[in-house]
Amino acid sequence: MANIAFNPMQTTSPQNSFLLDANGWIQGMELDNQPNRIQRETGQITATQPIWGGMMIQQVTPTIDQNNQGPTLQLATAQTAEFAFTTGASANNAILVPGNDVAQILTGMTCSYYPNGKWTRLPVQCSAAVVTALEGQPAGSVALYWDFTTQMLVTTGTTAIPGVRVRGFNSNSLIVNYNSTTGALTWSVGTCALLEF
Repeated sequence: MANIAFNPMQTTSPQNSFLLDANGWIQGMELDNQPNRIQRETGQITATQPIWGGMMIQQVTPTIDQNNQGPTLQLATAQTAEFAFTTGASANNAILVPGNDVAQILTGMTCSYYPNGKWTRLPVQCSAAVVTALEGQPAGSVALYWDFTTQMLVTTGTTAIPGVRVRGFNSNSLIVNYNSTTGALTWSVGTCALLEF
């Protein structure tokens, strides 16, 4: 250090860049539950856009002799009986690129996810209509759908998500914003539904 005029190990950041304040959930980070944690799976993603926690995906039967590390995954484009949601937990290979504050997974990388039927509790982004429709209603009494374009839970669509329940809402949660023009992924404060599937 005697030959270097500055501290090369110092961590700095743009002024006010860590002032985002939320006391709710984090989209795509499941609530701690040991039986569910051991059912988390990984697979290799193929996608044309970045992947982050709280997105609906589907397993795809791989092509012959592909020899992936786990199943092949892709972003869901239609609702089927078999589905899964990505999680940010154990996403050790996710990368944080300059200009983004959300780690992302790109095509060819491995992705952690939970298949349906494991009763995982995962915060996902939801529309205001979901909150209005479900507050005070019996669990499972309102059909829920996934918007594959905005990657959020909604109340209208073609095919309802089978076997899911909302266990609560939090309007002061960290949610992901994706700018498809610039590719930027940033955190903002918004509403998450605690989805059990």
